[in-house]
Amino acid sequence: MVGSATALMFSSFYGVHAGQIIEEVLVIGTKEDARKVAGSGSVIDKEDLDRQDQTDLNQILASVPGLYFREEDGYGLRPNIGIRGATTDRSQKITMMEDGVLIGPAPYSAPAAYYVPNVARMSAVEVLKGPSAIKYGPHTVGGAINFVTADVPDESQGEVDLSYGSDAYAKMEGFVAKPIESVGVLVDFLRYQSDGFKQLDGGDDSGFERNDINVKLKWQPKTELHQVVTFKVGYADENSDETYLGLTDADFSSNPDRRYRASSLDYFLSKHRLIQVNYGVSINEGLQVNVKAYRNEFERAWNKFDGLLSGTATQKILANPKFYGNQYLVLTGAVDSTGVAADTIDVTNNDREFMSSGLQLSMNLDHKLFGINQTLSSGIRYHYDEVDREHKQRGYLMRSGQLVFDGVTRDPKVVNHAETDAYSIYLSNDFQFERMLVTLGVRHEDISGSVDNLLIGVESANDQQETSPGVSVFFPWNDSYSFVAGVHRGFSPSGPGSSGVSAEESVNYEAGLRFQRGELFAEAIGFFSDYSNLLGRCRISDFGCQPGDEFSGGAVEIYGLETMLDYSMPLGEEFSFSLKGSYTYTHSEFQDSFLSTFSQFGIVRAGDELPYLPQHMANVDARLTNSSWELSASIKYQSKMREEPGSSNIQSDLHAEDYTVVDLGLTWFISEPFSLQLLARNAADDRAIVSHRPFGARPNLPRTLILRARYTFL
Repeated sequence: MVGSATALMFSSFYGVHAGQIIEEVLVIGTKEDARKVAGSGSVIDKEDLDRQDQTDLNQILASVPGLYFREEDGYGLRPNIGIRGATTDRSQKITMMEDGVLIGPAPYSAPAAYYVPNVARMSAVEVLKGPSAIKYGPHTVGGAINFVTADVPDESQGEVDLSYGSDAYAKMEGFVAKPIESVGVLVDFLRYQSDGFKQLDGGDDSGFERNDINVKLKWQPKTELHQVVTFKVGYADENSDETYLGLTDADFSSNPDRRYRASSLDYFLSKHRLIQVNYGVSINEGLQVNVKAYRNEFERAWNKFDGLLSGTATQKILANPKFYGNQYLVLTGAVDSTGVAADTIDVTNNDREFMSSGLQLSMNLDHKLFGINQTLSSGIRYHYDEVDREHKQRGYLMRSGQLVFDGVTRDPKVVNHAETDAYSIYLSNDFQFERMLVTLGVRHEDISGSVDNLLIGVESANDQQETSPGVSVFFPWNDSYSFVAGVHRGFSPSGPGSSGVSAEESVNYEAGLRFQRGELFAEAIGFFSDYSNLLGRCRISDFGCQPGDEFSGGAVEIYGLETMLDYSMPLGEEFSFSLKGSYTYTHSEFQDSFLSTFSQFGIVRAGDELPYLPQHMANVDARLTNSSWELSASIKYQSKMREEPGSSNIQSDLHAEDYTVVDLGLTWFISEPFSLQLLARNAADDRAIVSHRPFGARPNLPRTLILRARYTFL
């Protein structure tokens, strides 16, 4: 259940008046709030987002420890993010929200996040891990990410932000805001595009275009009660020539940016529409009530290379091109198809329409019982979502490097409708014992889902109920040192209509220390995730299973250490220096041996490590600033990571390579409203295989130069 009980906790105990945040779009608040929360949390604020000028969510979140990424297209168009060991695959084990509202296309019926809000238009991104995450389901095995849009200002404002760079990258962004008596209006727009850095054999396009426009109205009636009504509508679309098809390792070594001709017809089209209405009222200084209603619509068509009609796994062809010589040469366009299924290319249009809607009510009450200051938080939500799938297949023959339709009409691969009704409720109480804060919470989900397979006329349904308790402690020993610890039951529901497969469940523990003195903050938190049932979900890019099928990975243990450092200091009278860093260590083990037809499991032996969990991740950001300019540098490192379960030397198994990315920036403050910025992304041009999924070796973004101009007006 979404809400902002955590933020309201700070109202009670840290001096913020509750009426200031009755809109409840936050799950944490500020960076300072995150350092006092009884659990793990991070806030990337407007200043950080403006400085980086990133459109890639993967790069934005790289500074947060305990988060893992599987890059796919180099631009972050479809992020794959995991938290504390939860699978990164399409970010499906994370509760994603925008302004405290579920934002995934269909979080219950189809949790794979093919839509994620454009981070460039956000004013903050909040990440919540640990026991506090049980307030923000349905997926609580890892944590929650909340995208915070800009608040409507009290005065007229505006901004224009323009960028241009390598590969014809261009970004046009801005907003205008104006109060009209008691109503404020904010309109923001974003368009960014690129010709793409990949070089498609034959010279066709490999770029993308994205558009995003939103209107927010905020009404604060002049009444005795403090009330706020916010109405938001938004539209976003994408047109990209992106593909699932990668390269052989040998071809990657020769040219990591190459694309085979078999992907020449690949394109992705999508449209997203949202409506959110929020009403918040402060009954008195101790009681706040919030009501939200929302509806999201998302439709997408991804016409893409999906293998060969014979069914030979593309992963096997690219892993052993000598053994599958003819098929490999057909994919590259070096030879023509003979017309048999073994070398006829399957191009499938995965056409899907999603809808999600809901109504949620939350309440926060500051009270005192038995002499103990407390905050009681509760919330209830009804949510409905659905997805319609129609996957239409066509066969193509390679002819002189061009794909030619074979003229055969084929039945669709998939035609189905899935839907879910979900009721959820949470209850949480914060106890303030002098210096120590103790939070007890519980969440309950009641989920009913069904899938109607329209190809064979079979409908399946299932019901799931889960109660997830949690407890956390925040104890400041003195003005510098504090202790944080917690435990909660994690839950991620199985898909609608699933039978014979239980939901994903875990018991998650964390404990750590925080230190703050002046401008120095440091944190070290250890975590342990004890999965009783890890769940894998088959996707189009997997072989040996049907898309949507779910597989149990049995018991799994994941543990690690997350550290953070934030320090700033003046250098004389004109300069200031700041340094931020984070590091994550992770280890994982399957507890059972088994054989699975799910390609991401396969042959598993007890003690094997999970795929897509790098052992080491680190990030360092440094800035030198004065009144006229700012120089910044960022270094991101990720160690090798397995792409199949294993325990032997990772170098001998299928793996993604380690890599280091250095980003540089120089900003000139020309005047108070006007600034220029020069950015160098991956300045050292370190190229690496970041993944072999979906099909074959895939590269990270090459060296990219961007010039940016920003003007703010009143």
